[in-house]
Amino acid sequence: MSVRSIRRLSAFAALLSVAAALAACGGKGASEAYTGPGWYLEKPYLLVVAGPRVFAGPFSYDKCEEERAKIGGDAATQMLCVQHVGKPTKHGLY
Repeated sequence: MSVRSIRRLSAFAALLSVAAALAACGGKGASEAYTGPGWYLEKPYLLVVAGPRVFAGPFSYDKCEEERAKIGGDAATQMLCVQHVGKPTKHGLY
């Protein structure tokens, strides 16, 4: 293999991995999921590309905690109940 073809292959692999990472973080964001004031069940990401992913809401706080407990396992510990009084604004890349 020539050096030029190796560079093309590595550039293509890097582009593909970035596209896969962006697609994995995609989902319904807080500003799109907002339907009214209340508590929303969200999963934050360490690498904030698309913002936190919203799974359900709006709830009362107790109902939100019940929904989080229904998920169970390790995923439930990664979820947060976040209160949105008004429609969330976009910050940063998302």
